[in-house]
Amino acid sequence: MLDTDAYASPAPPEGKAGVAERALRSAIVGCVLMPGERLSETSLTTEFALGRGAVRAALARLKASGLVSSTARSGWQVAPVSAVEIRELIAARRHLDPILCSARLDDAAKRRLTTLSQMHMALLQRPDVGGDVLPTMRRCERDMLDLLANALGMPVVAGFLADLWDRSNRLVNFFERNGRVKFLPTRLSSFAEALVEGRTADAIAHLASANAALEAYLLDRFLETDVMVGRKSGRRAGSKDKPGRIERPQPPTGKTRTL
Repeated sequence: MLDTDAYASPAPPEGKAGVAERALRSAIVGCVLMPGERLSETSLTTEFALGRGAVRAALARLKASGLVSSTARSGWQVAPVSAVEIRELIAARRHLDPILCSARLDDAAKRRLTTLSQMHMALLQRPDVGGDVLPTMRRCERDMLDLLANALGMPVVAGFLADLWDRSNRLVNFFERNGRVKFLPTRLSSFAEALVEGRTADAIAHLASANAALEAYLLDRFLETDVMVGRKSGRRAGSKDKPGRIERPQPPTGKTRTL
């Protein structure tokens, strides 16, 4: 059974399709289901003990989120990693993330954000961020972002942001799984601290720095990856060591090469 302990949209859908979507989202973001892996509606209905309609609805929502794709010939598959996706994600986050600075925080939210910020800073100062420290820091970062997104009072925008963050996490998880270079945590705690203290300009600057670090990491890892052509991946391929699929930019001929 897929791991269901993962981040979901601020207003997760109800019903069986919502359960399937959250579980699939978790597996895709965590790279249990790797980029390019095909998704069988029949297998998923068996795995989740759901009707095909619920599974199909979940896949349609994940397609709208940019996590899966579909074609008439190939059916459903986990979205591949591409330079286009990286550029689009960074551009979208550069424009949308600063909206968090307009969140209206009550006293309880400020206390919670301060607690998360202090926890993140304490972890950041540890000499070794390996082991369980790095996942804990990332959970702390996401909790800060989710808190601010919920405080916006704009569920649609919060949903867009959640999708962008999930897709970013998926890329980081993918490149870390297929390489040795980890994405080191940024000082998101400084962003949260500035926001609580009303230093909006400083908060925006810290957020821009964090996104620049993410962009540099993703593009560097994309350029140096050596993912092999045509290899299947993920649990259904029977090996956790097989990489997922990366799509290279289109060559001058206009035909898409998949590496």
